[in-house]
Amino acid sequence: MIKPGLKIGIVLTLILVLPSLFFSAYEISNLSKNEAVIDSIYTGQLESVLFSLNQYSDDVLSGWANRLERETEDINTLLLKNYSIDAVGIRDDDFKLFTKEKIPEDSLANLISTLELDFAANLNKIELLQRYVKSGYRKIEALPNSLAGKSLFAFALQKDSLSAKTVLLLVDTDKFISENMGPKIQSVAQERFYISVFKNETEEVYANQIQSDEDKNITQKKDIWLFPAYQLGIQMRGNTIEDLVRERTRTNIVLLVVMDLILLLAAWFVYKNIRKQIRLNQMKTEFISNVSHEIRTPLALINMYSETLEMGRIPTEEKKMEYYKVINTEANRLSRMVNKILNFSRIERGKREYHFTNTNLNAEIENILANYQDHFDQNGFEIELQLADQVPDIKLDKEAVAEAIINLIDNGMKYSADIKKIELITYLDADFVRVDVKDYGIGIEKKDQPMVFDKFYRVTTGNLAHKAKGSGIGLSIVKHIMEAHHGKVELTSEFGKGSCFSLLFPVK
Repeated sequence: MIKPGLKIGIVLTLILVLPSLFFSAYEISNLSKNEAVIDSIYTGQLESVLFSLNQYSDDVLSGWANRLERETEDINTLLLKNYSIDAVGIRDDDFKLFTKEKIPEDSLANLISTLELDFAANLNKIELLQRYVKSGYRKIEALPNSLAGKSLFAFALQKDSLSAKTVLLLVDTDKFISENMGPKIQSVAQERFYISVFKNETEEVYANQIQSDEDKNITQKKDIWLFPAYQLGIQMRGNTIEDLVRERTRTNIVLLVVMDLILLLAAWFVYKNIRKQIRLNQMKTEFISNVSHEIRTPLALINMYSETLEMGRIPTEEKKMEYYKVINTEANRLSRMVNKILNFSRIERGKREYHFTNTNLNAEIENILANYQDHFDQNGFEIELQLADQVPDIKLDKEAVAEAIINLIDNGMKYSADIKKIELITYLDADFVRVDVKDYGIGIEKKDQPMVFDKFYRVTTGNLAHKAKGSGIGLSIVKHIMEAHHGKVELTSEFGKGSCFSLLFPVK
């Protein structure tokens, strides 16, 4: 049969803990998927920024081509207005080259020769461009060239219905990026992004804002359409996308773990309190059963002996006196039990009152033992008293202290079988007057020692503990009495060798 406490623990686990753990596991497994979606959204947005910059650079070249096609301005004017164009070449029946500034004849000849070679090397592309323009579509194509730091672009212009001429644009790449793409990059980036242009993936040739090496973490890069050797790189200012995703994942996991811990603690707290209440109810039931049994025994004896006396069946006066003594003893025993229960009830309700007077503890212990001697004799117990020579008077409630000491003596007698001996020792211990009540009974196991002062708790280890009857409130009352005296009660015990309870009363 499953114990009630274990059953409640299983139910709480099924209701509170398992669903939250399953939910947390499900959420954590989905975090990577969710973050991948977020990452793809951010990546798409950044790529759209890079696309717009690429499109803008393409539009700049298209604008130049439009002006040349419509002849709205001559070639020299185009060269003067655009800092990045080094030369414009027209390939028709012959080859004409226009440069931004006059250069020596030999240099000009070398440049023309180089461009002629590049033109010949890309003849297939040139013919394709001419076919495009004849069909009504003009395309600008970047041509591989042998001039360092320069980019060569070609497009065809319709000459007549049967023929087309080819235009070559020699552009200084770094100047184009700075003059034409730079302002656009600044307007797009604003305060949101770092945007850089890299040559051969590593060499930075342009950036919208100066960054320290620690700030640079540009992983999002795209080739520039017009300049294949160059790349556009973009990074969010502050945290990168990866940082944001990682931080969000970490935050979500921490929140889930904290939520699970709170639920686990709450479930444990509820379980612990319910188990405590169940245990307390069980102990109350045992208390009522034990008290009923303890009260029934003296009542039965009193009833039996009083009926015998009433019926006149006792032949001698000596026997009568013996019966009267038993009735008196059992009546006193019953009175002590009732008083103990009433005192415990007042303690529970916070109604117990204490009356302190200056008292010599040694004298009070001697008085307690004198009044209790018959009880020791009847049960065959030897009482050994060791009183300190000089013990200062301290403020005590005599009745309460007597109750505490008698409770400890009763416990020692109840749990002693072979060696029927109780020792009472008083001595000064620092700022305390100490009273040790020592027995040689069954002792108390380590696991039970922290709980023996709890109300209704009874040690049930060993045969004698099962046979000994009690209410489970005696040591709880002792603890309360010592707290009322601003003192304390201590226990040292070894299972099978006896126990020593120590009452420590403060001198001041």
